[in-house]
Amino acid sequence: MTQKNMPVKELNASLSSLSQVDFKSGQLVHGKGFLKLTELPRIVDEIKKRFAEYEFSEQGLMWELHSWIDELPGGGQLYRIQLILDLAYPLECQRCLQAFSDELHIDSQFVMKESLEEVDNFPLDNDDEDALLTSHQFQLLELIEDEILLNLPLIPKHPPEVCDSKMIYIPGIAPSREGNVRHEEENEPKNPFASLKKLKFDA
Repeated sequence: MTQKNMPVKELNASLSSLSQVDFKSGQLVHGKGFLKLTELPRIVDEIKKRFAEYEFSEQGLMWELHSWIDELPGGGQLYRIQLILDLAYPLECQRCLQAFSDELHIDSQFVMKESLEEVDNFPLDNDDEDALLTSHQFQLLELIEDEILLNLPLIPKHPPEVCDSKMIYIPGIAPSREGNVRHEEENEPKNPFASLKKLKFDA
């Protein structure tokens, strides 16, 4: 495949422009900018479920969009876009149950399709890109929200050396005074008949 050379339109970074990007015209677009998390309502709702007091005022993400057209060897064209996102996202470590901020770098590629049938029939095992329905008023803001939510870790964790081991709870294991884990049975009273039982089985 070869890329078709065309003039590129710079995408306005305003919220209204990001809510109606014209991909269906076939014109290439490029854009980048900063978005506050408060401008992404689904992200706000998701964070507030876990951290009701989270301070959103200065939090946001950097985004960048590229588009190009690939010309197919047998004729025809494929319109593709690349979306890059960089942000810090609040998560709860599933090892120590403490809040931490994880740096997310998301780099996703999509091919634009003309019909829902083409989107639905796009191969599920394609790990390089996904299919989207093209539009004269494509909701780029919704795509940004989708990509953040889809790329959140299923089991977020600090690196092991960062977690406070005193906060770790594993069934059957309790933290020691030094902060290291030990088996709970070490703290349980010794059974006075345990030695007799051992002698019985050793006999």
